[in-house]
Amino acid sequence: MRYGVVAITLGYVVSAVLLASCSDSSSGKQEGVFAYWDNNEEEDALLPDGELKQLVPPWDPNGQMCIFRDGSGRFATPYDPTLPSQHNPGGLKPYHDPPIGLDVWDQHGNFTGQTIFVPGPYALPGSTIGGDIPPDATGNFNNDGTYTGCAFDSAGRLFAADLGSAQGSSASPDQGRIVEWFPPDYQSYCIIDGPTEGGVGPHHVDGTGGLRNPGIFATDESDNLYVPESGNGRVLRYAATALPRSVADCGPDGLLSPPAARVPFITGTGGVPGGIARDPTCDCWAVSNILGSPAVGFFDNDGQPTAVKGSIPAGPYNPFGVAVTPGGDLFFVDISLSCDANGCNTVDYGGGVFRVTFQGGVPSAPQRIIGGLDFPTSVTVCDSSQQLCPEPPAGAAPPDTGPAPGGGGSQG
Repeated sequence: MRYGVVAITLGYVVSAVLLASCSDSSSGKQEGVFAYWDNNEEEDALLPDGELKQLVPPWDPNGQMCIFRDGSGRFATPYDPTLPSQHNPGGLKPYHDPPIGLDVWDQHGNFTGQTIFVPGPYALPGSTIGGDIPPDATGNFNNDGTYTGCAFDSAGRLFAADLGSAQGSSASPDQGRIVEWFPPDYQSYCIIDGPTEGGVGPHHVDGTGGLRNPGIFATDESDNLYVPESGNGRVLRYAATALPRSVADCGPDGLLSPPAARVPFITGTGGVPGGIARDPTCDCWAVSNILGSPAVGFFDNDGQPTAVKGSIPAGPYNPFGVAVTPGGDLFFVDISLSCDANGCNTVDYGGGVFRVTFQGGVPSAPQRIIGGLDFPTSVTVCDSSQQLCPEPPAGAAPPDTGPAPGGGGSQG
């Protein structure tokens, strides 16, 4: 997936302080907090000892990484085809079936062979596994749908957001949808919100009446779902009581009818919200702004700004995905934009990952963990004291990075 222009309509070094860790000499596994992000079709990791490694070498991960809650260390990442024209090693590997969905990887970043998707008639040439997202007029599957945000609830149900065709344009069409898949096999699904008219097929793919650019989202301890909608400058809350508990709660054609209610949770983030994450240390929410100020703000459970933790001021970065560790440290991804009167373009190799620590609720200056990333969107954290965390195999390569803006090295 590549965005030529981020769809926005509102006009608007490894740190010296490493994550607390220790090494289990009997297994070679690390203990502590891991952080992960997508980067030009690969999934990278910051290990508890401060090492930077590839968890999944280039082969389609793009969008939010979601870790299964079954203790297996497996994780899912959205995907669509990596084209040979992208000059990426992933473009030389076989496409996943169907063309658009979420891949399932094992704890060490090996593809399990399982994909999660909405079935339909649109398949790769020679394949019998089809999805409901069609190719464009040239046969390219990258432009008419792609998943970005995802989250599991406590029962293992998986939610993901399809942007529709909101890629490479300066407008945010109302084509976004939220899809829910059910354990244990994640083959049954329900489209809980999305287009209701026009488009293609019974699901109205790329029709009208859906969300405008849903972003990187989260669930809470009660299984309510929180979805930033950057095209409308707000964060939505879907009540757990309104979400299907099983496929039997869905309607005909896999559509929840009527769609789950879009309840505004935060309507004034100070900019264009891209991601949301729960902060367990303040019983509050961190919300990133791709454009605007603050770069990251904090909100209480009523969706109101809170001063329990200080916000992160706007700076030379464009935060998209955001994550918070159990200890309250904040990570955010800089998607890196260059904006003019015609819109905002991503900067090749301009992206990065930043970390912010807090003392008494006062944030440190954001510390760049890594730069030179190509279109990163999300960041995920995992504490090995709470669950089995994905971990790169021994000898994994470092992340692929290009020249950071302004010259110099890509890390540091």
